Amino acid sequence: MSSLAQYSHNLHTQSRARLLLVDDDSTQLNFYMASLSRDYDCEFAKSAREAMQVARNYPLPDLIVLDVEMPNVDGFELCQNLKNDDITKEIPVMFVSASSDINAKTKGFQVGCVDYVTKPVLIPELQARINTHVKLRRQTQQLEALSYTDTLTGVANRRRYNEFLIREWQRCCRYNQALTLMIIDVDDFKAFNDFYGHTLGDQCLVKIAQKMNSLVQRPGDLFSRIGGEEFALLLTDCDQFGAALKAEELLKSIADLNIEHQSAPRNDRLTISAGVAICKPSPGDEPLYLFQAADEALFRSKHHGKNKWTLSESMRGSNVTALRQSD
Repeated sequence: MSSLAQYSHNLHTQSRARLLLVDDDSTQLNFYMASLSRDYDCEFAKSAREAMQVARNYPLPDLIVLDVEMPNVDGFELCQNLKNDDITKEIPVMFVSASSDINAKTKGFQVGCVDYVTKPVLIPELQARINTHVKLRRQTQQLEALSYTDTLTGVANRRRYNEFLIREWQRCCRYNQALTLMIIDVDDFKAFNDFYGHTLGDQCLVKIAQKMNSLVQRPGDLFSRIGGEEFALLLTDCDQFGAALKAEELLKSIADLNIEHQSAPRNDRLTISAGVAICKPSPGDEPLYLFQAADEALFRSKHHGKNKWTLSESMRGSNVTALRQSD
């Protein structure tokens, strides 16, 4: 499942809010458990380190309820760490503290909290605050999901692809990991539209996109529609062998749909072609190079008969594997 699909799936299937409750006091955590577990899916953590680990697990929490006074790493520092992490930075944080000092409250909002509750905690008030922040969180998620979704096919759109590529390029640069880009094009699709009409053409694109998207299982990968009949698949930390398996799987999945294409010059069934580029980004490289390499490989797939995938030649400034063609 792609990251966007995971994001949307969590949004629409989680009826109960997921809370992460962080406090070093077992008595307070037991109080939360007794008071909140009936209405919310609750996770608990007793330290900043444990909280960071739990907060990064999918599905992400809808809200983190965080004690300020904790040993070693206090709530303020933990909140800053959460806001500096790409995965957890958008999760709202509510502070709970025995201190009603205005300076403490001000600091809480400065480090990124959305609410500050003083002890003793009144459960009806806490639940009302939780419900408000969860509602706002999900409304924001829904708007973001819509802005990142292709309206025809329901997969990620070009905007989402661009942002994801830049983010993953920078991350792979930091950790010296490989990044794979696969550009996929529906063969002879203009002829399909001319012969069957644009309504059936759109239905065909939806079917193809949904099928390929269903084969993207890792949360860190992204499948998107980047143009008319052109799609992109970004695979993080994926080697040549893994890319080859995925390319073969995608080609076979579309062939197995057995979509009639009487106007195709070489085949009476609809097929796809793909270009694949793999690199380990280095400082000074640009993501555009990766796209150009994959696009050139796609051109060679088309030139050599379509219904196949091709691995790119070397890309300027990056370590990209040598050209080969699938059988």
